[in-house]
Amino acid sequence: MDLTSGIIDGNHHYLKTCILYEVLQKKPIFDSYRDFCDTVGQDPMEYPDFEYWYYRFYHGNRDLDYDRSADPKPKTIMDIPAGSMTKIAEYLDPVERTFLRSMNRTIKAVVDSFPPVFEKIDISVSDTSTRWILNDKMFSCYKKVGGCTLHKPNCSVEKSERCHVKQSLEYLAPLMRIPNIQVSHFSLKLLYDMLDCVDLLSIPVNAKNIPYSQERYNYQTIFDTDQFKQAKSVTFKTFLASFNVEELMNFSHLKSFKCRVKADNAVEDVKRIRDIISTFEELESCELEFHGRWNSIPMREFAEALGEDIPIGPLVQQATITHLYRIAKTNDSLEFKITDERMLCRINVRKFR
Repeated sequence: MDLTSGIIDGNHHYLKTCILYEVLQKKPIFDSYRDFCDTVGQDPMEYPDFEYWYYRFYHGNRDLDYDRSADPKPKTIMDIPAGSMTKIAEYLDPVERTFLRSMNRTIKAVVDSFPPVFEKIDISVSDTSTRWILNDKMFSCYKKVGGCTLHKPNCSVEKSERCHVKQSLEYLAPLMRIPNIQVSHFSLKLLYDMLDCVDLLSIPVNAKNIPYSQERYNYQTIFDTDQFKQAKSVTFKTFLASFNVEELMNFSHLKSFKCRVKADNAVEDVKRIRDIISTFEELESCELEFHGRWNSIPMREFAEALGEDIPIGPLVQQATITHLYRIAKTNDSLEFKITDERMLCRINVRKFR
């Protein structure tokens, strides 16, 4: 077999004969090419050339000595008119169009003519893996000994010797640099101390909703990003993301937000929270987890500070105080529902216009 393979490899007339044989066997082209490679290897002829001769023989042109140099130059994707390329791009979703941008300048210009609007971008990074979800498509990169493995929808697993974070950023960074990218729901969870959120948020992204989660982080860095400033709704989920009452001023542009608040003087801070939130012109609702010193939440003191009466006797778990506050010089009111959940106090606020 080795001798036969060597003879065939060195003679294009024999190579074409092998292809003709596959055609006469009426095998599908992909099966034929696989058998062809098993016999002579992949080096003698690439698939595009195999495909040319296969279909030429299939349609009855059996001249093995045909000179292809007389044929017109084969068309490539670059020969597709811009109008046709635009029509093709219309049928692709935002995720598919994203990958086309890296092919060449012409295709990039066509892709960028479509508004890059995503329903969801969800990014999660840990010391062992990176995962990102673009709309309904999930991508993941896992740390392995000596490198990482990359998993993409409908693709075989790719192996790399690079760090899983750097390999992931190779795909994420171009995505985040798409001009005027818009996202309805953007989620970022960073559980990897070596990665700064600036690596992922260096480019403006218009997002309506942004959940953040990260351990041991200076959140002022996030407050300063364009993504946060342009967001309409933000959720901080992590246990360690506790903010001082004064830091709530960073949420003044939001329609809704959820976060945890820490304070040393719970009674005074309830009134301070009320005074701060009442200045938020865009606010529709918010949810605060209020933690006092030693996780002790004095509900009676809360009620007294807000001027509300509570029943005499011990408060049962899940007791709720409702407080209405009229915003000065407006017709708007804030409804505060403060619930004792033993280890924390949950404050739900709604604005009535």
